[in-house]
Amino acid sequence: MPVEFSEYRCKRKYKSGSHKFPLLRLILLGLALLIVYHLGFFSMVVDMLPLPGTEVTSDKPSWKVACEKYSGTAFELDGRLGQCSWFVRDSMGTLPNSFLRYVASLRKGPVSTIHWVAPVEDFSKAVFVLHEDSVSSVYLHIPMADSSMVWIDASSGCRFPGLCPEQPLGWSSLSISEDFDFSGQEALLAMDKLRGVGEAPVRPILAGKVLSEGKDSLGYYVEIDHGYNVVSRMSGLFRYDKDSVSFTLGSKVDLHTLVGRIAPKDSSAIYLTIRRNGHFVRWNEFFAESHPIDSVKISKFKEQIGL
Repeated sequence: MPVEFSEYRCKRKYKSGSHKFPLLRLILLGLALLIVYHLGFFSMVVDMLPLPGTEVTSDKPSWKVACEKYSGTAFELDGRLGQCSWFVRDSMGTLPNSFLRYVASLRKGPVSTIHWVAPVEDFSKAVFVLHEDSVSSVYLHIPMADSSMVWIDASSGCRFPGLCPEQPLGWSSLSISEDFDFSGQEALLAMDKLRGVGEAPVRPILAGKVLSEGKDSLGYYVEIDHGYNVVSRMSGLFRYDKDSVSFTLGSKVDLHTLVGRIAPKDSSAIYLTIRRNGHFVRWNEFFAESHPIDSVKISKFKEQIGL
């Protein structure tokens, strides 16, 4: 009878592959640490720790130090705004930027005073500048819709520095309809039509000198050279009172000079042509370039800064 030895058979020992996994994990862990190191996470963590030398400090100088750096006299106005002031004489080299040096160059007397007002935390971002000479002038630093900044003359609302045209009809101007009547396509492309109250005075849009004057198919006209390659021509003028219109070729005119009147009707018009560098420019576009901020926004800005 055969003897069964099966219970004594040794079981086959299989080699376990579990020792491969620790090696693979170590490789993956090493790669992860390498990626983290290159991304700068270690530096971020160290910076977040309250370790000596990691305290946040500001490298911007105080308002007083920033002002005195340019030989100015420093004042703090309300804890939010600071003022830096200079007495300006012959030398303007100590002023911190070209804008202030330009403003200083406008003085009419031997000495004037300039006040630079900005947030105390940033000396360079001025809110407004006050220039005190024989008269006081205020220039506002106002943000546009695209976040750019423009300087505005607070008295006129014009972009500063630059040309500052005024409506030739002043208070008498009336709104212009989109279907205003031009006599022919050629006139439409060469001039703007401005309507106003009859017999209202007409004045230049800018100071300048008279290039020509006379009478054409539209009525009396005057052509004025304003400098800066800008020339205007106003036609359709009514000159019933020629004694009050006293100028000749080459005469200098300003914003207060009477060049004519509108015809004596309830509603009449004059025709305006503006040429800049020889090219026709629409009045609305020309005016908008020099008045980029409307009066409502200027008033609101003044309220915000306490003017």
